[in-house]
Amino acid sequence: MCETHTAILFFVGDRAYKLKKPVDLGFLDYTTVTARQAACEREFSLNRRFAPDVYLGLGEFRSPEAEAPEPLVVMRRMPDDRRLSHLVREGAAIDDVLRAVARHLAAWHADAPRGRDVDEQGTRDALSSRWEASFVQVRALAANGFVPDGVSEVESLARRYLAGRKRLFDSRIEQGRVVDGHGDLLAEDIFCLEDGPRVLDCLEFDDQLRYVDGLDDAAFLAMDLEQLGAPEAAAYFL
Repeated sequence: MCETHTAILFFVGDRAYKLKKPVDLGFLDYTTVTARQAACEREFSLNRRFAPDVYLGLGEFRSPEAEAPEPLVVMRRMPDDRRLSHLVREGAAIDDVLRAVARHLAAWHADAPRGRDVDEQGTRDALSSRWEASFVQVRALAANGFVPDGVSEVESLARRYLAGRKRLFDSRIEQGRVVDGHGDLLAEDIFCLEDGPRVLDCLEFDDQLRYVDGLDDAAFLAMDLEQLGAPEAAAYFL
């Protein structure tokens, strides 16, 4: 069994079962069975786009004292030792793996959903609003005596970059580069199998955060690789 901040996963044979925790984190609220059911359905439908042979279906279980069954996502179990993050930490050669992931991501982006609602989230102003909202959340940590080093510098750099590039973001939209993508592409959620990579766990709780420029998905993984201590791999992937 393992846990995330929003889910509990348990494993039986070659299957993994994922339950949503009854939590309210502000940006998501899973405190009712109805909300957890909707979240499971959303996770299943969105992630089958990337890994249809991993996301197998929906199920439920009921403990003896429960008033209602608990919804869950049924998945094919992936081998932990084939996580991209594990390979990076072990110092494995991953150039071929990264090429395969890049091809997989590019193929997905080529056919990913597009449209007016998606395009709106790729504008300079939409990106600026999301950055500013993030700054407010980070600054709120100061009330608890914790503000990460470099926050002011990040704020300044982000604002300076966005200020003069409205036309750049508009041109990316015109070129069809903004898509309904993954939104949370971490090495921990990529499994490097012999028949190709499996990309799991896209962002499902907020569509606007998943409507991104394809380069955003790629940069997110590169950022994670660098954080894992593999800046050369990050640069190679990009």
